[in-house]
Amino acid sequence: MQTFTGKEYLQIDIANSFGYDKQDWSDRLAWFQTNEHQLHALVNQAEEPALFYAGILAWEKTKEGKPSSYPISLDATCSGIQILAALAGDRKAAEICNVVDTGHREDAYVSIYQDMVNTIGDTAKIDRKLTKKAIMTSFYGSTAQPKEVFGEGTLLQVFYDTMQVNAPGAWEINETMLAIWDENALVNEWVLPDNFHVVVKVMGTVTEQVHFMNEPFEISYQTNMPIKGGRSLGANMVHSIDGMMVREMQRRCNYDPAKIQELTRLLDAGAAGRNTHRYQDKLLLTLLDRFRQSGFFSARMLDLIDLENIGLVGHAHVRNLIASLPKKPFEVISVHDCFRCLPNYGNDLRQQYNNLLAEIAESNMLGFIVSQMVGKPIQINKLDPKLGHDIRQANYALS
Repeated sequence: MQTFTGKEYLQIDIANSFGYDKQDWSDRLAWFQTNEHQLHALVNQAEEPALFYAGILAWEKTKEGKPSSYPISLDATCSGIQILAALAGDRKAAEICNVVDTGHREDAYVSIYQDMVNTIGDTAKIDRKLTKKAIMTSFYGSTAQPKEVFGEGTLLQVFYDTMQVNAPGAWEINETMLAIWDENALVNEWVLPDNFHVVVKVMGTVTEQVHFMNEPFEISYQTNMPIKGGRSLGANMVHSIDGMMVREMQRRCNYDPAKIQELTRLLDAGAAGRNTHRYQDKLLLTLLDRFRQSGFFSARMLDLIDLENIGLVGHAHVRNLIASLPKKPFEVISVHDCFRCLPNYGNDLRQQYNNLLAEIAESNMLGFIVSQMVGKPIQINKLDPKLGHDIRQANYALS
């Protein structure tokens, strides 16, 4: 993974706020060098003028040797597709959304759009912005949006063919989520590896006729009821994993150094306590069971392990997780898939995000969740079981 200094991250952040967030790192740094002398004059032209101006003020303080406390922003590039690619071990999907490195900063929406244009040629004009909307919603099970954008003829079929070619594993997950919808269910629920319980009521629309002043009116409202052909399962699954990643980023970036030192001493001493009576022991056992089923080792366990129960956990798993943490803890501000931290921690932030995607790719997360949805054990093989190694070296997963 390409790394940068704190000053370079601040320069990149300013370029991002101006509108260069989809360019390669080198292009963003070059843009800053070219325009540093006129940054104030460019505020009104920036895509995010407030953030752009805040970045300028932080840069000026940095040059004066003063702390600014300004956090840079790094966004996941199509986090939904990133998660689907990792779940499926889908290298093709991983390449178009920067989960594995191609040498450049990729844009999944542009890639799919361009492939459609190359296939169709001059036979039809495709609106790029509308295509992006169709791509975003179709990965979450929508058929209405693609039909609205492309109609119901050849263009729509080209869209679906392109999606299957560019992201075969991610697209198969989408189709699987539609196929396993339970038409009798009142609620969909599953548990994530960090023991977060997802409970989503199935809501349907009921329309009734009422009379007011001798005139009939139809009113519609949402109620908890079984529905046919539900399309929310895939979106809710991805969003739940997205939330887990935010929680794991907080745990891993802003860990308690005293706790890590304590665990390291216990590991080095060969401590082997196996207490199972306290609340924290029972929760630890629950998390270990989630780990055995999902293959994902949550950092939540670090807060629960102590002298009395460390023997319940494989020492190698604890050591590996500790070894993957940043050298120093730091605060992270999360807004969905946008992560903010002080510039000096930019490398650590990106590496932790890469690590999480890699661990998902190496886990049985998809089978773990689908098994809960259908009520029986399901084993799902990865398209590329070695994807995790390359994900850890990704340059633009957070960009």
